Amino acid sequence: MKTSPLNNLDLKNMVELELHLHPLLEPIDLYKLLYQALYGPHHIIRDFKQLYTSINSELGLMQENYEPLFQEIGPYYSRLSLSAIKKDGDTLLRQKRIEALTEWIMASSCVIPNTAIDFVLQWKSYEPMLKEHLPADPPSWAKADQLAEQNILPSHSDIYRQNYHPHYRLINPKLAKYKQKFMELNA
Repeated sequence: MKTSPLNNLDLKNMVELELHLHPLLEPIDLYKLLYQALYGPHHIIRDFKQLYTSINSELGLMQENYEPLFQEIGPYYSRLSLSAIKKDGDTLLRQKRIEALTEWIMASSCVIPNTAIDFVLQWKSYEPMLKEHLPADPPSWAKADQLAEQNILPSHSDIYRQNYHPHYRLINPKLAKYKQKFMELNA
């Protein structure tokens, strides 16, 4: 599936929502948001067992919830908080919930050829509007520019991690059968 650039209204809505939900962020967090909105979980390891294990491990380490439980990040993808996986005492049910999420993520991932040049052009075209919404110092924007040019998907900034404890995965919410299965197991 070839990615399509977001239209300006999609981008504006996405950025305004992110700034409303997580006002303490840096340009690299907006870079990450844009990258995720365009490419979703294409960067994940496409191995069911490894993905399942990483989700299970992260759930075990989580000390705080990540909000919101569901965040649209453009027309194609959403962030689904790992806090959405109910942690009741039923181990088998928890495993099924993690399996359902793993299947959903795998189905949401897409095979995209190396699109570093495409992303750099998209980043550069959207950057002026991003700067309007997030006034930050020039070195912070330069760091995000450098990451874009190297086609690196960064971790969230320290300030973002310290304040929001991000634990989420990217999914395509339009994949109805996977969404339904996950929701039924978490009802």
